[in-house]
Amino acid sequence: MDSAELHTRIGVGDLLARYQYLADAGKIRQLSELFAEDAEYVTNRSEWRGPAGVLDFFRSTKDSFVGAGFLPARHYLSSVLIRPRPDGSASTYACFQYIGVRGLDHWGTYVDEVVPDGDGWKFRRRVATVEGCVATSPVVGLLGIEARV
Repeated sequence: MDSAELHTRIGVGDLLARYQYLADAGKIRQLSELFAEDAEYVTNRSEWRGPAGVLDFFRSTKDSFVGAGFLPARHYLSSVLIRPRPDGSASTYACFQYIGVRGLDHWGTYVDEVVPDGDGWKFRRRVATVEGCVATSPVVGLLGIEARV
C-alpha cells in the first residue's frame, strides 16, 4: 500500500466516522455539508440531491425519531470496505445497525461514491438500503417499507 492509498483510506474512514457522529448527535446541517453540491442520497424508495435535499431528508428523519421517543440512538458500522479508485475517488461498502432506547430499530447497508474535497472528502452518492426494521420503527413511515424481524 503506497502513501496515496493510505491517505485515501484514512480520509474516507474519517468521512464515514464523521457522518455517524453528526447523525447521532442530531447535527443535521453539518451532516448535510458532508455531501458534494451534485450529490445524490438514495434510500429504498426516494432520492434527494445536493446538500439542501439531504438536509430536508434529515430534518424529516430527525423529527420522526424525536416524535417516536426513540432517542438517544447510535449507528454502528461493520464490514467497512474502502476501495480507492485510479481517478482519486473511492467507493465504500458498510453494514449498519441503528440502536436506540428501545433496542435495535433498523439495519442495512451503505454503498458510497466519495470524492476528495480540499483537505477532506465528500459523498457524491450514498445509497442507504434498509434491509429490515422492527414494526414500530419510524422508517416504516419514512421509507414506506414493511417491518422484518
